[in-house]
Amino acid sequence: MILLDRILLGITALVLAVLAGFLLSTIWGGTFVVNWLRSENLLFDGSIVTLILVLLAIYIVVLVTRCEKKRFIVYPRELGEVKISTACVESLIVEATEQIPGLAQVRAFFTDVVGPKVTLRIVVYPDYNLSQLSEELQGSVRAYVEKTVGIVIQEVQVFVDGITKNSTETDANLDQLG
Repeated sequence: MILLDRILLGITALVLAVLAGFLLSTIWGGTFVVNWLRSENLLFDGSIVTLILVLLAIYIVVLVTRCEKKRFIVYPRELGEVKISTACVESLIVEATEQIPGLAQVRAFFTDVVGPKVTLRIVVYPDYNLSQLSEELQGSVRAYVEKTVGIVIQEVQVFVDGITKNSTETDANLDQLG
């Protein structure tokens, strides 16, 4: 849930609590709501309250019906379809790249799941040939995913986002990558 969702749900809860309080006070003999309903400003005030309630109701309906779409790699098998979450494969790719020397940090993203394409964003240590390191990384990722998951990656793009000297710089580069 994003921050905006939390804020709007908090506002909704507050509005509902205030309305419940007004209803309770009316039930227990309070005249505030009754006097407001009889006031000359009811048309204006009531329109604003109604607009707020309708907007919050629409927001809640959108929030409830909004579905987070997980992306899957789907391939048919003899006994039925197999769906593998891209997040699962991305984490496998990151684990596999830990065996390659020269890499300080790797982040993997699927850019296409139909003809599986992977984007790797890496931070490397100095004194490594970037061309050789990138080729080794591409081959290793393709072979590892094919061996462990059973799918063939069509393309592996590598972006070198930085070069680091120590683990402190690696953590700073990670923060910049998001």
